[in-house]
Amino acid sequence: MKGQTARCGWKSAPQKQLSPCDRYKHTCVICRGFVYLYGGRNTTSLRDFWRYDIVKNEWEMLDCSRDGPEELEEHSMVAYKGTLCIFGGMVDSAFTQAKTPLWIYDIDSARWTECCNVPAETESSAPTNRKGHSAVVYHSSMYIYGGYVGIRGISQEFWTFHLDTKKWLCISTPSDSSGPGARHGHSAVVYHTGMYLFGGLMGLTEQKDLWKWDFVSSSWSNVRTSLGPSPVVGHASVVFKDSMLVFGGGISNSCPNDDLWKYHFHTQTWKKLRSTTKANFSPKMYHCIVGIGVDFQTTLDFTNTLPSRWKSAQKDHHRLVTIPKHTRFCSYFRQQPAYQAFSNEERNAIEMKTFSLPLEPAGFCAFQSTSEAQLDPNRATNIESKDRSLCLFVSSEKKTFAAAEVMEEEEETIAEDSTAVNDVNCNTNVLLLIGGKPLSSFSEISFWQMEFDTF
Repeated sequence: MKGQTARCGWKSAPQKQLSPCDRYKHTCVICRGFVYLYGGRNTTSLRDFWRYDIVKNEWEMLDCSRDGPEELEEHSMVAYKGTLCIFGGMVDSAFTQAKTPLWIYDIDSARWTECCNVPAETESSAPTNRKGHSAVVYHSSMYIYGGYVGIRGISQEFWTFHLDTKKWLCISTPSDSSGPGARHGHSAVVYHTGMYLFGGLMGLTEQKDLWKWDFVSSSWSNVRTSLGPSPVVGHASVVFKDSMLVFGGGISNSCPNDDLWKYHFHTQTWKKLRSTTKANFSPKMYHCIVGIGVDFQTTLDFTNTLPSRWKSAQKDHHRLVTIPKHTRFCSYFRQQPAYQAFSNEERNAIEMKTFSLPLEPAGFCAFQSTSEAQLDPNRATNIESKDRSLCLFVSSEKKTFAAAEVMEEEEETIAEDSTAVNDVNCNTNVLLLIGGKPLSSFSEISFWQMEFDTF
C-alpha cells in the first residue's frame, strides 16, 4: 500500500461486561491510557461519565454526581495536565443563556470543580452556554470556536481559556469579518502552530471549507484546496502523523456517509482513503474518533497519556517509556538509529518483566522526555505498574534500543501461547470510532476500530 491508506476496514472493537448505552452528540478524549466519555443523547440528554481501559478492554462508570456536569449534548471535552475540561452543551433556557458552563475533572483526585457562573450583565467577560462548538488545546490554553447559542443563533465567537490561571479572553467577536464566520457542527484539530477548522453548518448550509488559525501571528487564513470531502456536518477529525483524518458526518436530515479522508498539511491536498466495512457497520454522524498509537500523538499528548500512578516514578527525571502489556515493542524503537547495546553486566542488571492477557488491537507507547542534561547516564531501571504494564526508565537513547530488543525476545515466548499477540502488527496504530447516529440496534455503545500501518 502507498501513503497512509487504511490497512484494513472497520471491525468491532472489544469491550467487556458493562458498557455505556449507545449515543450521539457525546464527547470523548484520550488521556493517560484511557478513553474518557461524557454525556450525549440517546432518547434524552445523558449525564453519565465513563472511561475505557485500552489495556483491559473494559468500561468503567465514573462518579459525576457531586459538582459534576448535568445532562449535556454537543459539548466539548479536552485533556490538559491530568485534568479534563468540559464546556457547553446545557439545555437551552433563560438560566443557561447567562451561564458559563465549564467543569474541570481532576483525574488523580477523581473530583469535579465547577468554574464560575457569569451574570448576564458581564457575559462579555466569558462565553455563555453553547452547543456544536469546537475546542482544542494549544500550549496551556483551550480555544473554543463557534457553536449555536440558544435564541441568539449561530456564533462566530472565538475564545481562549488559560488552563493554569483559569481566565477567559475573547479573541474575536461577532463584529469581526475575517475568519470562518458563524458556524456549528464543525471540527478542529491542532497541528504544529496552527488550528485547522473544517466544515460545519453556516445557517442551513453545510460547508466544505478549511481554515487555519495561526497561533504565532494570531490570524486566520482560508486554505484553498482542490477536491476533498463534500460539504459536511457532524463529522469528526483527528491528527495522524502529518495529516488530518476526517470521518463520517453528512448533510442534515439525510443519511450520514462512511467516507474517510486524509488532508496532508504540507502538500495541502486531500485524499480519500480506501477502506472496507463489515456488513453490520453503518455510517455515522455526531460520533467521536480517537487515535491510539505513536503516530496519532503529539508531544503534548504523550504527556497527557502518562498514567498518574506512574507519575511518582519521575522523581529522578529519567526518561520514561510506558509500554502497555499488549505492545510488541518495536514500532518506536526501530525507527531510531541502531544505538550501542548494553554490556552483559548492564543487561543482567535489568530485570525484564513479561506479561499476559494481551489486548487486541495494539495500543500505544507514551513517552515523556526531559533534557539530556537531566538524565543520569549511569542509571537504567524498570518497575512494574499495578496493571502489569512495564515502565522502563532509560538513562539515555544509547540504551533504549537494546532494552527494547531484550523485551521483544521475552515477548516472543508469550506469543507462542497467545493468538491475540500474533494478530497485532508492531507497526499498527488504531483509530477508534465511538457512538454516533444512527444508533445501533444493541444497547451497548457502537464501538469500532480501524488499524493503520506505520511508515
